Amino acid sequence: MIALLMVLPWIASLLDPTFAHAGNFTIGLMLTTFVSGALLLSGYTSRRHRANGIELLLIMVLYWTLLPAIAAIPFIGASQIDSLVAAYFEAVSALTTSGATMLAVPQVEATPILLWRAALSWLGGLWTLVFAVAVLAPFGIGGITLIGSPLLQHEENAPLSSRLGRPLRLILPVYLMFSVLGIIALAAFGSSLVEAFCLALSAISTSGMSVHEQSLAELLTGGGQGVMALLCLIGSISVPMLMVLTLGREARSGFQLTELRVFLGLIIAYAAITILAVPNSGGISAFWQSISLHSTAGFNFLPDTGLANWPIVWVMLPVLIGGMALSTSGGVKVMRAIILAKDLGSELGKLSYPSSVHPLSLEGRPLQDRDFNAAWAYMAIFILFISLGVLLLGLFGTTLSDAWPIVLGALTNSLAITGHINMPLGFAAMPDALQITIALLMIAGRIELLILMVLFTSSFWRYMR
Repeated sequence: MIALLMVLPWIASLLDPTFAHAGNFTIGLMLTTFVSGALLLSGYTSRRHRANGIELLLIMVLYWTLLPAIAAIPFIGASQIDSLVAAYFEAVSALTTSGATMLAVPQVEATPILLWRAALSWLGGLWTLVFAVAVLAPFGIGGITLIGSPLLQHEENAPLSSRLGRPLRLILPVYLMFSVLGIIALAAFGSSLVEAFCLALSAISTSGMSVHEQSLAELLTGGGQGVMALLCLIGSISVPMLMVLTLGREARSGFQLTELRVFLGLIIAYAAITILAVPNSGGISAFWQSISLHSTAGFNFLPDTGLANWPIVWVMLPVLIGGMALSTSGGVKVMRAIILAKDLGSELGKLSYPSSVHPLSLEGRPLQDRDFNAAWAYMAIFILFISLGVLLLGLFGTTLSDAWPIVLGALTNSLAITGHINMPLGFAAMPDALQITIALLMIAGRIELLILMVLFTSSFWRYMR
């Protein structure tokens, strides 16, 4: 898929009269095609072997860590990227849909670079959905499970090609349909074809990577801003919900799901409080901005530097919660927040009435102790990673006030927001070691943290041996 997606920017580089990026894209396309062919041939005989849990987890880790090394090759030719480490950082940020970028002034970059960055974001969003359905949900990692979604069930003895291929075949048409509709809608509201392509793919994947340093309020018309907000919202809704709405089956009951109602309620409440409490927050722009933050896309919908005037804690709060489970959004996820809130409410009720019984359920499914334990375990590890990340950035001389938004943004895959809140040190000016550290934090946030802990267990390494 990397090789196929690279064809479009490669053609754009050949159409450029200067041929400035033709060499990098040609080398990148040849290398990815060769590696793809070699992997397909070498793995053909084992494609029907039963997939076990360790292999699925390992594939996730390898995808987010090794694939950016190949995807980074075309970025080396960008005018604002001067090293392989910076190119790897850009590729990791795009594939994990985190939105951090070395391109402080993206509009001066050539079209092939912008197309490639948007294509990587789109691909990262797609495989985030596939891994969520094929790996995270079946194992109940962090309390995330498949609820009421027969479309996405799997057999326990299914081979690896089926465990990943079946969700991919189900999700890709829906994901592609919304992407194409987004491109057409943005073009209809006055955006150029390249601009519409890049923005639509960045919005549906919730990466937040823009084609201009200006805010979307200055770049797009009112209709275009609405399209971008809608695409961010679609990207932050769970896969089963999207498929139900798309197929038209039980669409009305889909809106009665607790997670969706809570998510939409948070967006509306946040926008309303912002309009009342934050000066110069705008009207409809505050609502678009609320969607952008809750989806962890991080686009700036406010005029000029309006978002920089918001309290930083208020900006990062919706980013921390994030979107719905099994979506392209980062963050803790709304489902986990609901599970934790239910458990906390039950424990508080037991303090008042120790002998009382509080049966808890979510979407008609009784919640078990393992669901609560998984959610609390995720939160504990999330807090641990934030603490370690802040300490690591502190070792590189980053102040506490600058470190915690960067770490939180990396772990919630919403670093695009840091480009709009007056961060004094841009990513391009950071030393290589700091760029690698932030890239690893972005990867950790995308693979749900708990999987990283598996890599440090003795059973994992016994299996590898």
